[in-house]
Amino acid sequence: MDIFSVTSDSLFSLSSQKTAQKENIALRALNTGLEQFSAKQYELAITSFQRSISMAPTADSALDAYDYMARAQLTQGNVQAAIDTYSKALKIAPNRDDMHVQLGKIYTTEGRVDEARDQYQLAVKYNPTSANRYALGQGFLGTGQYSDATQQFELVRQQGPKEPYGYFGLGQTYAKQGRYEEAIAAFKNAVGIKQDYLDAYSEMGYAYSENGNVDQANDVVTTLNTLSPTDTTLAGSLSQYLYEKTQPKMTAAYVSNLFTPFLSNQGPRTQLSTMSNYLTNAGDEHTFAMVFQFDKAMNQSSVQNVFNWNIARASGTGRADGYNYDMTLPATEVTLPTTPLAVYYNQSDQTATVLFKVHQNATADGTLDPSHINFSFNGKDSVGLAMDKSADMYSGFSGFA
Repeated sequence: MDIFSVTSDSLFSLSSQKTAQKENIALRALNTGLEQFSAKQYELAITSFQRSISMAPTADSALDAYDYMARAQLTQGNVQAAIDTYSKALKIAPNRDDMHVQLGKIYTTEGRVDEARDQYQLAVKYNPTSANRYALGQGFLGTGQYSDATQQFELVRQQGPKEPYGYFGLGQTYAKQGRYEEAIAAFKNAVGIKQDYLDAYSEMGYAYSENGNVDQANDVVTTLNTLSPTDTTLAGSLSQYLYEKTQPKMTAAYVSNLFTPFLSNQGPRTQLSTMSNYLTNAGDEHTFAMVFQFDKAMNQSSVQNVFNWNIARASGTGRADGYNYDMTLPATEVTLPTTPLAVYYNQSDQTATVLFKVHQNATADGTLDPSHINFSFNGKDSVGLAMDKSADMYSGFSGFA
């Protein structure tokens, strides 16, 4: 055929054929890459996706190749390569809201919260679905723009009144602001719509804890374990959080197996000589022990610091709980040292053995009211929390207070 006889129509036809051929090759490369991606052959998949893009860089197949290439790069831990890949794709198709969301998620994971928010805003600009608005709400949460986050989650709720995600986002926003009652109410609305919404239950548990409702938070742990008996990740994390946030308590008192036990059930005017044969004579002294149980791991040095303990006579409140039942003390009454002789902490069973001395008086007729001796502790647990004031003191008469 004479080259000078080629018409414009035939040239267009040839060009169209070549374009179609390239697009077919690109599509085959994309399919090969997808098969390799499914087989977790990520390096081969990336090579196939790159070939697909190079053959038809403006075709729809190229955008899918960019998307899956970025996913493969993320799987390999090459975050910056994935960011670059999505950025290139969005230059070709800036209206791809799904890619803006994916890029926003990467930025969120990397702690680049401003860039994440900007990507979510672009996703909403091109496609204001409730899912994209939810992502934008999360983006605003990340940057501390709580008013903007609230607005987006309200819109999510309005767009999907039968979906729980708007309420969930609102709950997160209220919790970030310290508005725990409102957060709990929002999470309750979320689980009212979706009864197995584990994330909402989990966040509700944290809100309960921060609001001082520890019992309700522990109830949430039970609920999570019931709803998800095989995957206890959320329940375990919440339980550990509650453990670390809960102030320690003394929960039991025992007699010592190694030292002479101090029998705190003995009442007023107990003769020292009956407490130990080593207190028979005038001026005798003997070491006694009390063992106290803690409900969580304690800081060993704090427990063993004798100055964190105090031994004192109980003060009465008019209910016979005062020392010697608040009656006048006999002349024979002895006084215990306010500071222990020593304290030993057993990490394995979380107990403290408190040692202290009792001194017989000069006339060998000393008396004591063991049941109204207060043993109090003001130290800290293993994470630095101070004692719960409702259970930092013990006496044989009143128990723990």
